[in-house]
Amino acid sequence: MKFVVVLCLLTTAMAFAAADHLLLTEFCDTPTAGEFVEIYNPTESTVSLTYVHITDLYGDSSCVEDFYPQIALGPIAYQSAYDFLVKFPPGDEIAPGQVIVIAMSGSAFEGEYAQQADYDIMGTGGGATVMIVPTNGFAGATAGLTNSGETLTLFSYDDSSDSDDLCYDIDYAVWGDDEGEFVDKSYITINTSTYLDDTPEASQNAIYSEGHAYGNTFQRLDLWEGFETLTGGNGITGHDETSENLSDTWLEALPTPGTVSTLLQRETWGSIKAIF
Repeated sequence: MKFVVVLCLLTTAMAFAAADHLLLTEFCDTPTAGEFVEIYNPTESTVSLTYVHITDLYGDSSCVEDFYPQIALGPIAYQSAYDFLVKFPPGDEIAPGQVIVIAMSGSAFEGEYAQQADYDIMGTGGGATVMIVPTNGFAGATAGLTNSGETLTLFSYDDSSDSDDLCYDIDYAVWGDDEGEFVDKSYITINTSTYLDDTPEASQNAIYSEGHAYGNTFQRLDLWEGFETLTGGNGITGHDETSENLSDTWLEALPTPGTVSTLLQRETWGSIKAIF
C-alpha cells in the first residue's frame, strides 16, 4: 500500500478541518490503459473498507432497477460491459493519511505509469488486489470511465444488515453536461427505508462539461469539499454529497496516482484555480 504525500501551504484558511470521511481525490478517464480512481483518508482514524463500494452507475427514482440502490433488492437489471459496482475485500482498511489507487486494469495501469496499483477492478494482474463483486453487483468485461462524462460514487452498504437497506454516499464526482448521468436518490424507498433528498440533477455542479485532456486527470484540490451541504443528506456523515461545487473543488492536471497535493494554485483548463 502507498502512503500519501501531502504538500501543504500553511495559512490561516487551513484552520478548517478536512473532510470527516474518505474522499475521491483523482481519477483518469483517458487513455483507457491509464484509467484509475484514487481514494484518500483525510481523517485521524483508520477506516474499515469492508462495506465500501465504488460504482459508475447513475440514475434517479425513475430507474431504480438500473441504479446502485438496487443492490439491496436484487441484481442490477442493466449490466453494461462498460460499467461496474464492486467493493473492497472484507477486512481491508485505509490508515489515516493513506491513499489507495484502484485501477480498471492492474496490468495496463502498471504499463502506463510504471507503478503498481493497490486494487484492480477487472482482475488483469499487475500485482494489485482484485476488487470483490458483491451480491447483486457486477464488473463489466470492459469496465471503464466514459471520457465525455459519467459519475463516480463511493458508498457504504452493509449487506449483512437486515434492518438498513440504504447505501450511504461517501463521496461523489460527476463530469460532463448530461444531467441524465447524474445521481439523485430523492423519493426512493427500498423496502422500509427511504432516502433523503439529494440535490436535483439540474442543480448539480459537474467538474467540467466534458472529460479531461488525453493523458491528464481530474484531481481534487479542496479537501474540505467546498460549499457542500453538511446536514440532511444521504452521506455517511450526513452530508449531501451531490451538493458539492465540483467545478471549484476539482481541476485538471498531469497524473499523480498515489499522491495528494494541496498546493495553493495549479494550472487547469486555461486558467488558475485556487484552493481557498
